[in-house]
This record gives sequence, structure tokens and C-alpha cells, in this order.
Amino acid sequence: MNISVLRSNGGYTFIELLIAISILGLVVAPFLALFSGSYLAISSAGRQSAAINLCREQMEAVKSLGCSTVRTTYLEENASSSSVEETIAGFSGFRRTTSVETFIFSCENEPSLELELLFIEVTVLWNERQSEKSETLSSFLSCR
Repeated sequence: MNISVLRSNGGYTFIELLIAISILGLVVAPFLALFSGSYLAISSAGRQSAAINLCREQMEAVKSLGCSTVRTTYLEENASSSSVEETIAGFSGFRRTTSVETFIFSCENEPSLELELLFIEVTVLWNERQSEKSETLSSFLSCR
């Protein structure tokens, strides 16, 4: 029997390969967890960005109507505040609430100086990881 063939240094043994693969697995596993966590964070940020843009879109649409139209559309007769909830076409899982409230400011010394403001608040709600998330945008519209 030729002993030099059994002690050949020409390649790696099976044990050496198993050790190398297990060390590589220990190094790569945290990176896979990092990619998974970053994917969840990116998708969450995308939904939040969409919600903010939906708030802005609705706010601009309401403010472009003008004070008298907002009053007749959103405020019931003789009511000082009102709220409208709707689903958003093209954005499944998102809901939007638009509320309008009237504020009247007057000067005690000069009752003829009266300012009416409409407080507009748009809230977009969505579900994410078994909890409800929301983004809110608020603004005033002067009725003069």
C-alpha cells in the first residue's frame, strides 16, 4: 500500500469544506436579516409617503373650492364642524377623513371687524403590521 497517496496535499478534505461553509453561513446570516429589515422599513416609508401625498392632494382640492363652496359642501346647515370619510380609489387599504370647522374671531372694541376662518384637517389612515397608522395635515382658509 502506498502511504504517500493517502497523505496527498493536493486538495481540501470534506471536513475543511464543511467548516468553511459553516463560517460563511455565520457571516452571511446577519446580512440577510439586514436586507429583510431594510425591506420592511422601505415599504413602510413608501406607504407613509403615499399617505402624506394623499393628504396634500385633498387639502389642495378643498382649498381650491373656495370658502363658500367648502361651507356648502362640508358643513351642514347651521353646523360649526363636519367630517367626511371616504375610501381612496387606486389606493387599497387607505381611508381619508376630511373635517372642516368654523372659527369666528372678532374684536371687542370694534364689533364690525370680524374674521371667519375655516379650519381644514385631512387625515389618511392605513393598516400596517396589525396596527393602524395615520398622517394628518391641517390648514386654515380665510373667508373674507
